[in-house]
Amino acid sequence: MLWLKLAWRNLWRNRTRTLVLLTVITGSLAFVAWMLNVAYGSYEKMIEDAVRMGSGHLSLHHPAYPQERLSEQFFSGKQAMPLLANRAGISKILPRLYVSALARSSRDNRAIMILGVDFENELESNPLLQPSKTISGKIPASDAQNLAYIGTRLAENLRIDVGKKLVVMFQDLSGEITSKLYRVGGIFKSGVTQLDGGTIFVNRQSLATALGNSDALHEIAILLADRKELPEHLSQLQKAYVGHKDIAVFSWETTSRQIADAIKIDSAQFKFMIFLLYVLVTIGTVNLLLMSILERTREFGLLRAIGLDRRRIGGLIFCEATLLGIIGALAGLVLTIVLSLYSWHYGLDFSNMFGEAEVAGMLVSMKVNSTWEWDWMFGLAAGMVVVVILAAIYPVKKALRAAPAEAMRHH
Repeated sequence: MLWLKLAWRNLWRNRTRTLVLLTVITGSLAFVAWMLNVAYGSYEKMIEDAVRMGSGHLSLHHPAYPQERLSEQFFSGKQAMPLLANRAGISKILPRLYVSALARSSRDNRAIMILGVDFENELESNPLLQPSKTISGKIPASDAQNLAYIGTRLAENLRIDVGKKLVVMFQDLSGEITSKLYRVGGIFKSGVTQLDGGTIFVNRQSLATALGNSDALHEIAILLADRKELPEHLSQLQKAYVGHKDIAVFSWETTSRQIADAIKIDSAQFKFMIFLLYVLVTIGTVNLLLMSILERTREFGLLRAIGLDRRRIGGLIFCEATLLGIIGALAGLVLTIVLSLYSWHYGLDFSNMFGEAEVAGMLVSMKVNSTWEWDWMFGLAAGMVVVVILAAIYPVKKALRAAPAEAMRHH
């Protein structure tokens, strides 16, 4: 206890220097920990937007479909759907068809992707099928067999509007070229060039019939109530479909690999930034502690002259560094909690500056609510204490290097 009291008093002998160092430690920790919470919140948002626009948290496909995406790689909905019924933890089941086609109007033609969906079922979850995205007409009703919901750039390229006709040509499941007539029921604008210029939503049943198999599906997207339960659900579904050779279960990290890779790269870059910031904090701490210790060289020489050994003097300096680290880390944690509480409750809206971002062809909202990464927060705080203590090693060696008589004579 005596050493802690002496260390505490020594810290405040130069209040300005101590406050500067505490500010650096507190500010650095709070900035890193808060930004980490915001970053992980943005990752959660990216994943949720990607799974709702893409293939869900989990999805059923033909085993080769995620890599090749060929129309003939389909599976039977009648075989797949019953095994998903009444499963706890699944919030949404979305059967879909994907067909590459050529869309033609009387004015022009474009290569497109037709998405066969159940409109009513998708309305609650798919970010593209929202009234806010509709700029003309409306989203077709579920029983509208021959209405299409198309992107705004595609409408401009084909020079058509709501109520106008377009013909889509594609290869059916037997390999024959077929065509189907649709009328534009609504036009959407997502902000993603690829989607606005090359996507058509139509009634799934009508598309399946045109393909030649009303039971065909390319995908069943599964949305979970809690993403943390994904490994358990993945394992259960893989066991459930083990006897179905045409059906395989995939996680979002496989079907949305570009999003998963983007998150991994960004996370790695952020952790490297944390490392660099801690290096800078270490350098700053070494500098300030060294200045403090050099000013007290005569004092240390006197202490050694009256019998205090090197180990105890070094221990005193390490006590000062430990107090600095603990106080700075605690203050940093408190500031992190305050900042994170705001960004968790109210969120940070960057849409005015950047609009909605496009990541790997997916539309990602720029309003981010931070998460609470408690393990990382406490780990970063503990790391900051360790960094400050390690930063004291060189100043301690410097202070104890001079002999007592020399320290008292020249300082």
